[in-house]
Amino acid sequence: MSDLYQLGRRLTELAYKGMGGSDLDLTPSDFLVLRDLFMNGQSSITDTVNRTGLAQSKVSTSGRKTLAAVTEQVKLEGDRRRGRSAQAALDLVLADADPDERERLAAALGRLHQLLVGEPLGEIRTLASEQARL
Repeated sequence: MSDLYQLGRRLTELAYKGMGGSDLDLTPSDFLVLRDLFMNGQSSITDTVNRTGLAQSKVSTSGRKTLAAVTEQVKLEGDRRRGRSAQAALDLVLADADPDERERLAAALGRLHQLLVGEPLGEIRTLASEQARL
């Protein structure tokens, strides 16, 4: 279970960096709350806590009846960042794998997402798949 937890943390870190979370001067917890509000719209603190798994103190010190939402500008920027390809992040962390192995790992990641989240993962192409297309 420890290995699974570490894998989850590493994937979260890659997504956080890939979506530019570190560029926003936000902690990963702040980014997670912002992402939750972006995905679910105006929400109570309790609902945000339940969806993110963060402690209520991380989400807010103001109480359950507080509603929070993102601005239209944040929503537009979020759409832009969420639309970024995972290719660059995967190519970086899979650089030591041969092209065939990178393809298999990217496919396995997509399948794992489908099984755990219940929907197909957006297209993930590694450097190997791009080279194969050329």
